[in-house]
Amino acid sequence: MFLWPLAIDVVTEIIRGRPVRLVGGVLALFLAWKAAALLATRSAGANRRGAALVGVSAGLTAGLAAGMGPLIAVALGFGAWAGTRLLTEDLPEAPPPPEPAPIPETDPLAPQRAQLQRVADAAPALPHAVEMGGAVSALRDVLDDLALRPARLPDARRHLNMQLDGLSRIVDRLEAGATPPKTLPALLGEIAASARRLRSELNSAESEALDIQVKVLAERLRQEGP
Repeated sequence: MFLWPLAIDVVTEIIRGRPVRLVGGVLALFLAWKAAALLATRSAGANRRGAALVGVSAGLTAGLAAGMGPLIAVALGFGAWAGTRLLTEDLPEAPPPPEPAPIPETDPLAPQRAQLQRVADAAPALPHAVEMGGAVSALRDVLDDLALRPARLPDARRHLNMQLDGLSRIVDRLEAGATPPKTLPALLGEIAASARRLRSELNSAESEALDIQVKVLAERLRQEGP
């Protein structure tokens, strides 16, 4: 604020063609702006650097832009530095920025869990509740296994979604008042059996992967020797 008249002086020096005073005015304005940016951060180190830039800016203003003698320019620069230090040394430091909020972990099986829970909540009030409960339990076991083995999820997702979608559609029709066909208990039993087979396949795949890792490690140990 105190140095803004230098902007008018810069225009004047351009017209008059005095490059030394022009350079002094431009440098003083730039350093004053830089000092203000540092002081705005309100940290101890920035306050010291900002005060030093204020002193240099004042010295340049006096020595180059105003054409004063070197001793006067140095004295004015020192006074500006000392005054800025007195004004800023007791300012509280700006509080540190808050830590970013932790990114919540996303459950890749959340839609399937919600779909299955909806079926489980509706099952007790529907026909063939026992068979439907068995299918829900078997599918829940598959979801629990996939949560422990997320790498197997792409392989099982299509089959799992088909079973869940089919079960959800059955529940929707029964809640709408549809009469269950005689083949419904057998179908629910097949869904449960299919879920158990899927779970068995997942376990078998893990066992095969472990067997391969054991063989590879044993072969490396034999090749490297004692």
